Amino acid sequence: MKRLIGGVLTALLALTGRAEASACRMEQATVLPLHDDGGYLSVPVQINGQAASMIVDTGSQGSLMTPQGIAALHLPQDPDRHTVMQGPNGAPRLVPNIRITDLRLGRLSLGAGSMPVGSLPGSPMIHPPILGLLGADVLDGYDLEFDVPHQRLVFWKILPNSPDCQLAPLWKGQWSTVPARVIDGRMMVTFTLDGARGTALLDSGARSHIVSTDFAYRLGLTDELLALDPGGTTAGVDLHERRYHWHRFKRFSMGGTVWENPVLTVAPVHDQTDMLLGSDWFAKHDIWLSYATSQIFVR
Repeated sequence: MKRLIGGVLTALLALTGRAEASACRMEQATVLPLHDDGGYLSVPVQINGQAASMIVDTGSQGSLMTPQGIAALHLPQDPDRHTVMQGPNGAPRLVPNIRITDLRLGRLSLGAGSMPVGSLPGSPMIHPPILGLLGADVLDGYDLEFDVPHQRLVFWKILPNSPDCQLAPLWKGQWSTVPARVIDGRMMVTFTLDGARGTALLDSGARSHIVSTDFAYRLGLTDELLALDPGGTTAGVDLHERRYHWHRFKRFSMGGTVWENPVLTVAPVHDQTDMLLGSDWFAKHDIWLSYATSQIFVR
């Protein structure tokens, strides 16, 4: 009798689980025009009723507003909050915050909030102007569909917000599924480069694929060998210059993606990652970032 009761209870639990899963649904929260200007992925926003553009940066834990944006939009300082910001050189610094009374992404209203002040090392001259960036504090509450070829970014809401809701993209045809880890609102995936395994950060705010110098050393590269490659200098939000090189590797693989003889940027990456998958990766695929299920779908 005990075994029969246990069997009935198990069956009821299984039926309940299927009923809950069938109740899961996916809704479009908003659809935004997505602009790709030389590797800068940006969307139009409304800040306190005024038009602006912001870079979509899945690699940043938080959003920021530039000093130019503060002046143009007449945004007041937030005396109650400051933010410790860490740039690509790894050195933290304390920066002030400003207050925003109303932030809107298309039909999606995010309401009031506080945002740190930071400079962007470069941005295209577009209209409305780019006045900041959107980071994980805004993005990770949604599934994001990056469709750069068709110039759109879709925010999807999974309802209810439960780990039991394992919904797939609303796509036709075939795609690859890559398991990910979400750390501090940012997505990390495992890759293999020239036989060595590493962790890559999905960073739509980076303009190229960047392999960390430390990981390149693990592959046997040296400063002397890298000096033979072409390169230059660049800067991040901390405005500190970093030296980079373009190096040809043998083979890169991640999930169902394989690149033979890829040329990748090698530069210092002061983060918990060995590589940044930048905006040029987003531009070549349909990318669905499922923060709800810790998966990446690539078509």
